[in-house]
Amino acid sequence: MTKFTEHLRRRFFAIPVKLWACLVTLCCLSLTLFVLFEALHLVNVTDSNGASRLLITHKTDPDSLMQLSGIVAEEGDNVYYTAYNGNLASLSIQRAMPVSVQADGQTHNTKLVNGTVADALEACGVTLGEHDYTEPSLHTELTEDLAITVHRVEYQDTVTYESIPYETEYVYTSLYYRNRNRTEVMQQGHEGTNEITTRLRVVDGEVESSQVVSVVQTVAPQNTIIKAYQAGAPVSDLEGPEVVDGVPVSYTAVYTGRATGYSASRGRGASGMGLGYGTVAVNPNLIPYGTKLYITSTDGRLVYGYAIATDTGASLLSGTCLVDLFYESYDEALMNGVQQVNVYVIG
Repeated sequence: MTKFTEHLRRRFFAIPVKLWACLVTLCCLSLTLFVLFEALHLVNVTDSNGASRLLITHKTDPDSLMQLSGIVAEEGDNVYYTAYNGNLASLSIQRAMPVSVQADGQTHNTKLVNGTVADALEACGVTLGEHDYTEPSLHTELTEDLAITVHRVEYQDTVTYESIPYETEYVYTSLYYRNRNRTEVMQQGHEGTNEITTRLRVVDGEVESSQVVSVVQTVAPQNTIIKAYQAGAPVSDLEGPEVVDGVPVSYTAVYTGRATGYSASRGRGASGMGLGYGTVAVNPNLIPYGTKLYITSTDGRLVYGYAIATDTGASLLSGTCLVDLFYESYDEALMNGVQQVNVYVIG
């Protein structure tokens, strides 16, 4: 052992015991402070209502920190804990807003931090039907103490029936020139029916509006048709060239002679063509079948009008009669009897 080492040993053992005790205590205290410094955290606790607390603690779980600070989260609140570099941390509480929903006669209360009216309905378990709506609208952002009302909407269809009046039509003819006050009901009229569907908009049990959505004619009206006398009105409804002063403006020949009247139950004449007002029987050797004619009495009281040659008969072939006019009933044929007529050949 060298003199220097020996010197150090003597000096070391020469230190008083109290000093050694102080040194050991100082080291332990330093170590304790170091451990405490590493374990403790500086935490700032706040909420969205403006409350704030600063904590120095070794605890890190949010529940313990809220208990220490006295700032506690309630139902619906959101809690956010953030640790920073070192021993700094923050705990913030976003307070939920009270929201009420009125639906189906009941009030549903809930709390939400944020969201829309649609989120509030979902939180309350309230669903909307196809036509239901809310006040305010579903996309409205939530605010403090917002009151939401759900309106239930349904559509109801009602069916009513409306009568359609019929009208009276007159068909004029010179056929009744011998009894000008005579009329004949050719068709009896009757009312029709409309089926009207009205749609009611019912909001919360009250009718808000109504709208006619369809009108369907279920029964068509039928007009009354009356045949009545009018001077110069033709019996036939066939058309042809303009007639001026009882004479067609264009024709190729005119014959004057005896006219009779007839009716028939069969539907076709000797030519094979049909029978009806505007068809007449002729001598086809004089007036070929299919020829268009214009016929009026020589005194102008009976206007048969435009006609087609479609039939023949014995008196026509023998020359005792120029033309036989078709009528729709035996009474009409008898009514007009035998008279002199002008037969204009149109072509």
